[in-house]
Amino acid sequence: MRSRFIQQFWALYKKNALVAWRNRRATILRILAPLFFLLLALLIDRALSSQNATDSSNVDVRTPTDNTINSIPSCHSDLYIAGKSCVELLYSPNTSPIAQTIMGNVVSRNPINISAVGFGSQDAVQSFLFGAWDYSIAAVHFVFDDAAATQLAGFIVQTNTSQKFFKGQYQDPNTFVQLPLQSAVQREIARYLLSQDPNPTTAAVASSLTWNAGYRVFAHPTIATTSVLSQVLGPFVFAACMFSFITQIGTVVTEKSRGCASALRTMGMTDAAYWLSWGAWEVTLSFLIAHIIAIFGLILQFNLFLKNSYGILFFLFFLFQLAMSSLGFVIAAFLAKTQIAVYLGFVVFIVGWVMQTVVAFGVPYSPSYYNVANGALSGIFDVLPWNLLAKGFGDLGAATISDGYPGIAWSQRDSYCLYIPNIQNQPSYNPSVIYYNFNCVMSMNTIYQVYIALWLGFFVVAIYLDNILPNEHGVRKPFYYFLLPSYWIPSTQTSSSLLQALQEGRGGREEAPQEGAADQDVLIEEEKMRALLQHRTGRAGSLASEAEGRKNAIEVFQLEKRYAGSLGCFGKTCSCCCFECTSTQPFWAIRGSWFAIEENQLFCLLGPNGAGKTTTINCLTGVLPPTHGEALIYGEAIGNPSGMDRVRAMMGVCPQFDVLWEELSGTEHLHIYAAIKGIPQADITDEALGLMEKVKLTYAANQRSSAYSGGMKRRLSVAIALLGNPKVVYLDEPTTGMDPISRRYVWDIIQEAKVGRAIVLTTHSMEEADILGDKIAIMARGKLRCLGSALHLKQRFGAGYQVAVSVMSIHGSSEDPKTLTKRAEGVKAYFQARMGLAPVEESRAYISYLVERKREADLISFLKDLEQDQASLGVTDIQLSLTSLEEVFLTIAKQAELDAAASSGSSDVTITTDDGVQLIVPMGAELVMNPNTRTQYKVKWSTDEGGRLVVMSTTAVQALAPVCEALECPALAASSSYSAPYHASIPIATPVVNEENCPPGYRR
Repeated sequence: MRSRFIQQFWALYKKNALVAWRNRRATILRILAPLFFLLLALLIDRALSSQNATDSSNVDVRTPTDNTINSIPSCHSDLYIAGKSCVELLYSPNTSPIAQTIMGNVVSRNPINISAVGFGSQDAVQSFLFGAWDYSIAAVHFVFDDAAATQLAGFIVQTNTSQKFFKGQYQDPNTFVQLPLQSAVQREIARYLLSQDPNPTTAAVASSLTWNAGYRVFAHPTIATTSVLSQVLGPFVFAACMFSFITQIGTVVTEKSRGCASALRTMGMTDAAYWLSWGAWEVTLSFLIAHIIAIFGLILQFNLFLKNSYGILFFLFFLFQLAMSSLGFVIAAFLAKTQIAVYLGFVVFIVGWVMQTVVAFGVPYSPSYYNVANGALSGIFDVLPWNLLAKGFGDLGAATISDGYPGIAWSQRDSYCLYIPNIQNQPSYNPSVIYYNFNCVMSMNTIYQVYIALWLGFFVVAIYLDNILPNEHGVRKPFYYFLLPSYWIPSTQTSSSLLQALQEGRGGREEAPQEGAADQDVLIEEEKMRALLQHRTGRAGSLASEAEGRKNAIEVFQLEKRYAGSLGCFGKTCSCCCFECTSTQPFWAIRGSWFAIEENQLFCLLGPNGAGKTTTINCLTGVLPPTHGEALIYGEAIGNPSGMDRVRAMMGVCPQFDVLWEELSGTEHLHIYAAIKGIPQADITDEALGLMEKVKLTYAANQRSSAYSGGMKRRLSVAIALLGNPKVVYLDEPTTGMDPISRRYVWDIIQEAKVGRAIVLTTHSMEEADILGDKIAIMARGKLRCLGSALHLKQRFGAGYQVAVSVMSIHGSSEDPKTLTKRAEGVKAYFQARMGLAPVEESRAYISYLVERKREADLISFLKDLEQDQASLGVTDIQLSLTSLEEVFLTIAKQAELDAAASSGSSDVTITTDDGVQLIVPMGAELVMNPNTRTQYKVKWSTDEGGRLVVMSTTAVQALAPVCEALECPALAASSSYSAPYHASIPIATPVVNEENCPPGYRR
């Protein structure tokens, strides 16, 4: 068992790898998407670096340097004024000689030509600037101790303190104009005061005063507390990984929608091998992509990648993708269409991008938010993997915010994160050697632990949802299935105990409604199967020895399948906006089937669409659980999970619709299914080549199945069904879409395959059933309607014999059309005179007649006479045959519909004749009469795709003379001596109320 699990796991893993390899574009996009987004991040990083190059707050300043204060600039050099009309300086008060002198010297002694405009007061300057804010770059307000403005106390410098950016240029308001103006005003004040000194020596110094001023910033570390690059990298890496996320969901949903997983389970695949193969494949891709992201980051020389430990980066990316892959499995469990998966992936991306922006602002991974509502907010954010990615990038970015920061070492993945809000309690450390964050509430190590929990948790939830949500066949397990002992411990129930429960009717059930009387052959088979059931349970009946004498491969006991209806809106159908709640009745797909299939026998199951053929096969193969009943496959009960596992090992299935991976070749399909069935690895290649040769696909063995035609795909499905020499083979319409030559090939394969096994075949080809079927059963509306060999069914249900007569020359020589027409008319008159028959079909080559079985004795003598008169009639060929199997099929299907109509009380249908008349006629009536015109109509019935009886055509035949019949009132009828003609075979289409020209007590 262990070796088979390993073989299945490895085959499924290779399948995932092959599908990814064949979808090269999607796979390459998954791998190279990180490079593209990291290049975008690099451009943003370079732009930010260029912008902040002159901002000392973004760099470490350990040894400050002296900076010279420049002269007052021209107002046209301001980034926002440029070529506008302007003046450099405003000042107040202009009524003071001291202010005028100082400002005059400031203007005249400035190396660059500037101008200054005076105002009477500071308020006047403010009023002017409110109306012309971009007219000047600075203002100076002198302050005096006396009202006469003779005692200077100081001055005020007024500038626009806004930092200005334009086309990549940065203008610091302090160094641009404030410091030059302040230095110039102080210089001229010093000169003025020296010049006013009574001491002549001191006054002489004023004119020769040399003034050199500069500034130096304090030594400081990087003042910025957040890394803009880390805020960008988080969403960009998330966007790169979303390509992988969406591709994964699409692949899983596509495989589910095609029924691949269900087909693999039918062939014996275990759920453990299936899910572990997917998990292992995603681990492989995540491992590869995580390394690629880290390596690309190093190549692009991001400090965040260069200074932080490679291991910390790798595990952040690796575990993030694992958590996302498991989340993808959870989302895929709810989806049925690949296109929806793509749309939902983009919704996840938008939500993730917005939430990462929220995390960048400190919510909820900052001390002020982390414990909100007892940690509920942070718990909600933790469940979504992209939030932790943004938190991790934030910590890594803060640890490398400048060149002097060392980053986080692998050994520090937990210890760097400390919450010590009081600065006096924080330990001393060298920030250029080791990094600490004293306002941290979640470390990288904790992020890894949460990611591992999310990865495993989402993976388990995905498996759980896959079991409790309906699959493509509508089957699901109860939500508490994992609590049932039978899920963990193999069932010890024997086939005999299950049959015993069936015989005793334990568990109760709803009886399937019966429509019409059961066929005699079906009843005989049911009686034999009931006797066999008694024998299997130790209660042998009178027919037990006969039933046991047959070597049965399949035994079906009262198999039923019922689909529950929907109550809708309290039993009614209602709709609101774009939603509709429909009330439906329960549907019986199978209504109590009893039959056995012997070894070396091909059992052909026929029926219109919706008859229950595929449902029967799905029940026998374990795809659908039967509502009631049991079946034994070589003694193993399908109702026992352990028994069903053993049954799968000895059966092959060709489903109604091809279950193939478009990316894989025919040979690769056979290799995968062979490994799933447990065929020894050494034998797989030879068996695959042999089966490809059998179905004539050797020339296309290495082509992708997407390039196969419909017939080629069906042949490949037949080859898959025959893998491993199964004892039971189910072929559900295997030759659909095949050309005649390929169909003959497959028929030969099926004939050869009957030896030593049982084959169940469904088909819509009556020719195929006639040639291949040893035993044929026809189902309609979920019920077995007849059972037996093709010859037996033709004899029982056929309309009789078909006689085809030709009057054309057997040598193929051309003859006069008038002569042929004369011969044909003579033959028609001969049949009409001797047998009273009209042609049922007439072609250029043959005239066909249908002789009912009850006239078999008349037919024998008629054919003798026809042979004697053959020469005189000009007859060149006479053919006699039973009615076709197709005729039997149509008869059975028609009768089933009539039984259903009678059971439901809707036995009349409205038809429109070829001449435009609408009539209400009994369902199934082939000859009806319009009571008003006495016109007879021949009605041709058929079945539609759903097996329902429909009218194909109505043809007017002839009109009858008025016929009177006795009224239903006995007294009135008895009082009349009128005897009415009787036409029992012509039902009246509509009730007639006109008794004109009829005697009393009769109606027209």
